[in-house]
Amino acid sequence: MPRLVFFLLLLLPLLACAQAALAARLPEVQAAGSLKAETPAQGMKVIPARKDSAGAPPTSLAAADPNAGAGQPPQHQTNADKAPPASADVAPAPGAVEKADEKTAAAIISGSRRPGIIEHQIVRTNREDKPDINLSYPSLGIRAVDANIREWATGIANAFEETFNSPGLYPDENRPVPELWCSYSLSHPSDKALSITFEVWTYTGGAQGNLDIMTLNYSLLTGQRLGLVDIFEDPDAALAIMSAWSRRELFQRLGGMRQEQYLRTGLNPVPENFASLTLTPSGIRINFQPYQVAPGMAGAQKVEIPIEELQPAHPLMLLWGK
Repeated sequence: MPRLVFFLLLLLPLLACAQAALAARLPEVQAAGSLKAETPAQGMKVIPARKDSAGAPPTSLAAADPNAGAGQPPQHQTNADKAPPASADVAPAPGAVEKADEKTAAAIISGSRRPGIIEHQIVRTNREDKPDINLSYPSLGIRAVDANIREWATGIANAFEETFNSPGLYPDENRPVPELWCSYSLSHPSDKALSITFEVWTYTGGAQGNLDIMTLNYSLLTGQRLGLVDIFEDPDAALAIMSAWSRRELFQRLGGMRQEQYLRTGLNPVPENFASLTLTPSGIRINFQPYQVAPGMAGAQKVEIPIEELQPAHPLMLLWGK
């Protein structure tokens, strides 16, 4: 018994020393455990947070990477290595985005899907007593041509606005404001000429609106706007040919709707009856206004004439690339 008491008295100081040593090392152990929890396991890399969709909170992803590991030297990447993988999550380079956007925008706004044709708009709407105007027109990148087209389009819009700009013109609040809408189509008889055909729809009250078909023809060699005397050396002969050809075709086309009075006055061989001409690769298209050569129910009439039939009027064949 005295021996046991002696042994216990000897053991208690040793236990106290061990407990003190353990307490001294506890902060190191806790720090090591914290560092281990914050360090990814070997063979794993942390992918920066990304947004899965607009407005969604960022999320973090971890992916296995066999090349990841402590102590490995940095890898020198080649140009091929630097290319990002094809993924919806990888943003393309800014330059690529700009080029793609330019091509997309050009395709959208190109009136004819031809390179170099850009569509412009004159939009004047929601202005109380003033008329609503929505007019489209193209530009080609040829200064003289573009300036003339812009002047023409602006003149149409301004003339309509000045005509229907009186504050008390429509005192009835329920009556709609006057409107003008204009669209266009392009025709290239060759790479040396261009025709723009505008369809101008206007509404100023009443049961229905009005349609006017107008054309602008240009030489792409000189930038000159072309009239009848520029297209044909003998404009009088051209008028006679167009009148006779149109009479024969419309007489057959209209059938029971034809009325001699329409044809007699609307096909008289004078410049104002053939003011709307579209140059086409095969010849010309005559655009007649509604009610000019047929009743309104028949719609606007168009007549195509092959260039061979117009040879007696000596057309400027360069415009057709010949």
